[in-house]
Amino acid sequence: MKNWFRLHLLALTRTIGSLFRHPLGSLLNLLVIGITTALPLALWTLIMSVSQISDQVSVEPQISIFLRHSATAEDVKGLQATLKADARWAKVEFIPKATALASLQASLGTTDLTAGLAENPLPDAFVLQAKENDPAGLEALKKELSSIVIVEEVQLDSDWAKRLARITDLGRAIFEVLASLLALALVLITGNAIRMQILTRRDEIEVAKLIGATDSFIRRPFMHAALVQGLLGGGVAVLIVWGLVAYVNPTVVELASAYGQSLSLLAPDFLTTVVVCLASAFLCLLGASLAVSRYLYQFR
Repeated sequence: MKNWFRLHLLALTRTIGSLFRHPLGSLLNLLVIGITTALPLALWTLIMSVSQISDQVSVEPQISIFLRHSATAEDVKGLQATLKADARWAKVEFIPKATALASLQASLGTTDLTAGLAENPLPDAFVLQAKENDPAGLEALKKELSSIVIVEEVQLDSDWAKRLARITDLGRAIFEVLASLLALALVLITGNAIRMQILTRRDEIEVAKLIGATDSFIRRPFMHAALVQGLLGGGVAVLIVWGLVAYVNPTVVELASAYGQSLSLLAPDFLTTVVVCLASAFLCLLGASLAVSRYLYQFR
C-alpha cells in the first residue's frame, strides 16, 4: 500500500512539475478546458438567476376585472355580491380607483400624477382568485366576465409568470443539450491531448513495456495529468464566469429595475465550484482513459 501511494505521489509531482516546465502549452490547455466548461456554467448561472423572478411571482389563477368609468356605485355593489356568491371563486377583492391611484403614487414616489386631469383616470377593479387552475376553465371564466356590461377589460394576471416559467424550462432543456455536447467535446479534447503526449513518449513507453512495465504503470502519469488539468480547468471556468457576472451584473440590475423587478446574476458559489471542478476532472479522466486504453490495445 505504501508503494502504491508513493507511485501515485511521484506521478502527481511529475505532472505538476511538467506544468511549470511547459507554462505556455499548459496554459493553453487549461484555457481550452476552462472555456469549454464555462459555456454551460454561464448558461446555468443565467437560468438560475432568471428563475428568481418566476419563484418570486405568484402563479395562482388570478383574474383582474377593470370596470367602465360609467359604472355606478350600485353596479359595483351588485357585481361584488354576484362574485362573492359564485362558488367558483376562492377570493374576491375589490380595489377602488382611489386606492389604486394612492398605491401607484406611492410606488412611483410622487403625489401629482393627476395634476391637470379633471378626475382619476384609473378604473375600479376586482381581483379574483379561482379555485381551479385549469387553463381552459380560466379562459372560459375570462370570456364570461368580459360579457358583463360594466366590465371594460379582463386579464389573467398569472399568464406572464407562467410564460416565464416555461422559458426557464426551455432554458434548462437547452442547458442539458449544450452541457452534453460540450462534455463530449471535453472528453475528445482531453483524449486528443493525451494521445499527443503518448506519441511524444512512445519510445519510452515501448522500452518500459519490454522490461515488464504493467498497464497501470503506463497509464498512471497520463491519468494524473488529466486529473490535474481537469481540476485546474474547472477552476479557470469558474473564474471566467465570475468575471462575466461582475462585468454584466450592473447592466442587468439596471435593466431589471426599469421593469420594476429586482434581479442580479448569481456568481457560482462554493458548492457549484466543487461540482464543476469534479465534473471537469471526471470528463478529462474519461478522455485520458480512452486514449491510453486505445494505445495499449494497439501496442498488444
